[in-house]
Amino acid sequence: MSHPPAAVRFPQVRSPRARRPMRLAALCLGALLGTAPPAARAGEAAVSLTLITEENPPLNYTDPATGRLTGIMGDLLPSLMTAAGIAYQVQVMPWRRGYHTVQEVPGTCLFAANETPERQTQFQWVAPIAQGGAALFARADWLHYHRAHPDGTHTLASLDEVKTLAAEAQARGTPLSILVPVGTMLATTLRDQGLDITEVSLANQMPMLAAGRADLAAAGAISGRWLARQAGVAIEPVLTFSVAPVGIACNLGTDPTLVARLRTALEGLRRDGTLDRVIRNYQ
Repeated sequence: MSHPPAAVRFPQVRSPRARRPMRLAALCLGALLGTAPPAARAGEAAVSLTLITEENPPLNYTDPATGRLTGIMGDLLPSLMTAAGIAYQVQVMPWRRGYHTVQEVPGTCLFAANETPERQTQFQWVAPIAQGGAALFARADWLHYHRAHPDGTHTLASLDEVKTLAAEAQARGTPLSILVPVGTMLATTLRDQGLDITEVSLANQMPMLAAGRADLAAAGAISGRWLARQAGVAIEPVLTFSVAPVGIACNLGTDPTLVARLRTALEGLRRDGTLDRVIRNYQ
């Protein structure tokens, strides 16, 4: 495949709802051509990866004003892929579909993903990029929270304690309600714990919590705080129930030399301060 010899122009990546099939094809082609590494532009053979992501601010999301992929990963990718000498195309899709695609298709990588113990052997990892995980958030005046902690402490001990609170609330006739971003692994995790959840959009989750329409909201440890600030709502984390490094997860059949180049490039961006500067922009 030939690549343009001149300036790099990064692709516009829109959310799935804003995209039609023909537009997706054009975006993918534009992304691949627009991110050719220097070696490819010099006439050498090009290598490329398909990078799959979701709408998950502030790690990766579509800027509504420009239609471009932004966030920590969106801002980091051009530098990372250029340093690795790898061309790439980006596809945005719901988390579950993207996750299963990368499990099945060589030459694909998923970002940003939590490198949990059960996932470590399922993918080749380029990590850590940030420290992530999952947390439960609540309003400071949450009734069940203060009943459980009359001394005013600001944490719950575990998901088992949440299940105890849920049982007590059910017995009182006021079921415990937990909001979870729709279509995420968080929903599966909490359902597997026997908790009753309601799946809602990211845009509505924190405002609904602040308005008293739920007791708790489950979100990424990074994204929950950011979403609350963006919505201007006063909430606080009451339980971090998983902690994991955030990184890029590549299919096991992806060329390991490409993954090694990405790891080397990431370490270079860590050493020269680029990674820290990008992350600080979203704190």
